[in-house]
Amino acid sequence: MGQVAVAAPMLARVWNRAPNWLRVVITWMINGKVMVGVCGMLLDDSDQILLLRHRFHKAGYWGMPGGWLSPGETICECWRREVKEELDLDTVVDTIICHRATRRTLEFILLGRISGGQLKVDPVEILEARFFSAEELPPMEGYHLRVIGETFHKLGEAECAGGVETASKPRLGGDGGGKASQVADRRVLECAGGAKGDGPVA
Repeated sequence: MGQVAVAAPMLARVWNRAPNWLRVVITWMINGKVMVGVCGMLLDDSDQILLLRHRFHKAGYWGMPGGWLSPGETICECWRREVKEELDLDTVVDTIICHRATRRTLEFILLGRISGGQLKVDPVEILEARFFSAEELPPMEGYHLRVIGETFHKLGEAECAGGVETASKPRLGGDGGGKASQVADRRVLECAGGAKGDGPVA
């Protein structure tokens, strides 16, 4: 440790003088790689959630629309793109519900609403798309089922406490310039669910 401390000033000078492309390459090589996935609760005007049966997922299970982050995308851009590709629908993102991490993946779960388009599934990836109420959710992966249930519960509490006027408030990643969403109150963001240590993204 002492030798590293002695060499640190020299290493820092070499590092700071290195071209940016070289620093990027070295940083990429020495750090672990993580895939970022994004999915979300896509609601209609009746607060029903749109869920999918995916051709390449576990048979008999439903899931939320989503996919993997592409280079240069924000998580909101990724989700809007995936929804458009899979369902031909336009979306607005209300907020980030929560996230969870595994050794090689980081998953974000968003909350949003349909803003346009006509539902048309991509037959290559999607077997079926259907709207479900909060009381009639189909078989799903346990973590997602818990997050959806708790988020519906928090949204219901927020509405009972005075209503959630999402239409007039800024949305994350939308026309508000990427500022944090102010949709609902923070109780919606505190629904963390899932594995120990998972938590909402503020």
